[in-house]
Amino acid sequence: MFAGSILSADLLDLGNDIKSALDAKIDIIHFDVMDYHFVQNLTFGPGLLKSIRKRFPEAVLDVHLMVTPITEKILVDYAQAGASMISFHPEATPHVDRYLALIRELGCKAGLALNPSTDPSLLKYLWDRLDFVLVMTVNPGFGGQSLIPATLQKITDVRRMATASNVKPLIEVDGGVSPATVKACAVAGANIFVVGSAFFGKDNYVEALKDLNQALEQ
Repeated sequence: MFAGSILSADLLDLGNDIKSALDAKIDIIHFDVMDYHFVQNLTFGPGLLKSIRKRFPEAVLDVHLMVTPITEKILVDYAQAGASMISFHPEATPHVDRYLALIRELGCKAGLALNPSTDPSLLKYLWDRLDFVLVMTVNPGFGGQSLIPATLQKITDVRRMATASNVKPLIEVDGGVSPATVKACAVAGANIFVVGSAFFGKDNYVEALKDLNQALEQ
């Protein structure tokens, strides 16, 4: 599955960009939330998410929270605004288990996001709370970065850990995903691919998605 990151969309024409993406059959709309604290960038709030949900009621909206601290209010606000999936970083709260459970209680799929240097060993205590794991293949904060090769091993490690625990979470990758790298991510064990400049950065979304799928199938 491919998730188009609106961080790379035309923000002055975002509604039409999302419509074009969904018309092109993108699977998921990826919504990056940044707060100038956890990462050195500032992006989108729940008001924008609510507007997107209102216009596109059937869309799968994947909210990636790059904020600190994670609080109950933040999770409630984004869930009520229309999130389908919510992930956050374990560094942002001492209450990881509690907040994963809350995300599910709010009716969303719960995910944990791992920075390139974050040890995935904590996942073994959380599988019963997780619907997906988001492996960052770049350092978070900005679009257009190149995939860090060492993160491919982390994808493999997460997949092996899940298999050893007899669970099958979705494994999402975010950062530097393009026709040149998507196959390696899939071979490593990923099955959701966040695409920013490789999708929204192209003039023709249908062709961009075709190129990504062809690279995946080769």
